[in-house]
Amino acid sequence: MLSRHPTGKQQWTEERRYFESDGRPLYAVMYRAERPGAPIVLFCNSFSENHCEGRAEAIAARIIAANGYSAFLYHPRAHGDSAGDLEDVTFEDLIDDAVNAAIYARSRSGASQIVWVGVRFGALVAANAIRRITDSTGLALWEPVLSARDYFRKSMRHVMYFEMSQGDRPSLTVDQMSERIRREGKISVLGFDLYRKFLESAQEADLLDALQPWRGPTLIAQFQKHSRLSREHNQLRETLVRRGLSVRAVLHRGPDGSDPWWTPEVIARQMGDWLDELA
Repeated sequence: MLSRHPTGKQQWTEERRYFESDGRPLYAVMYRAERPGAPIVLFCNSFSENHCEGRAEAIAARIIAANGYSAFLYHPRAHGDSAGDLEDVTFEDLIDDAVNAAIYARSRSGASQIVWVGVRFGALVAANAIRRITDSTGLALWEPVLSARDYFRKSMRHVMYFEMSQGDRPSLTVDQMSERIRREGKISVLGFDLYRKFLESAQEADLLDALQPWRGPTLIAQFQKHSRLSREHNQLRETLVRRGLSVRAVLHRGPDGSDPWWTPEVIARQMGDWLDELA
């Protein structure tokens, strides 16, 4: 499906298509802008339940397209409208999907360079995929997960917090949940099933380790109600700066105390300025 959007700074089109990754059809949307020589912006969404929050990425992609930069969103295997079974997915599979998405997006758009946007857990995916794609010219990290192991443990703790918020005593501790997934192969974690195969394949993933070879411009976007960078994001920024990278951090607190994730326009406009500087 193709639709035209003449509003904004530049006209752009929206194309919904499927592309193939390891023999599986994956759903994608390209927001195509006609700006010769501009890189294409590729979004690596988060994993499982956080992937469903793609509204923010879609809004940002449209704003970026209106600024003259094509943007590409896709559903990795077993997510959204793409084929696959979550029980079979590994971390390496998500990296393969990101690499294949980049190859397809670049060929489809005619862009010679790619700017990656890693969203939450997708930051780990992008950081590993970027090592396999030449002509990557920038990396934006939205609320990046620094450690997969910490991410999984936080997801399990959220189950405990939810049960306590309902007035119940937590049914399992984090260690007990970890033991159950090893024994039974999966656990339910507030809206999705976390499978042993994926946890074991991903739990050693570390953002700073994956970014060791990266030397390109980097943007860290924080969607929190704080007036300064969190400790983890500041650690990430300082480490990348020590490695000689050009790093910009942008903070979005949201209007009137609302969840900043639902109003990504501020970050999208600041990303547009950052992209202009990269050009």
